[in-house]
Amino acid sequence: MRNSASTLFQKRIRDLRKSRGWTQEHAAEKCGIGYKLCQLYEIGIKKNPGLLTLDKIARGYELELHELLNPAESGLRRNSPDNPR
Repeated sequence: MRNSASTLFQKRIRDLRKSRGWTQEHAAEKCGIGYKLCQLYEIGIKKNPGLLTLDKIARGYELELHELLNPAESGLRRNSPDNPR
């Protein structure tokens, strides 16, 4: 069975945060969103972030928006030898 987009997003932001060793408070600060909002997205209570919020989250994790939404594309990272920016 395929997971919904909101479930995938919930898992994606949790995985990103944990992979960096960040607390939810630190992630919210880096992304420029409220701690409570960050928490609500991560636990799945709030499911539909707006485009501006998605952009803030992507920038907070130093990703392009498409990399945030499609983890398979995040293999080519900024400042990597394959993708100098």
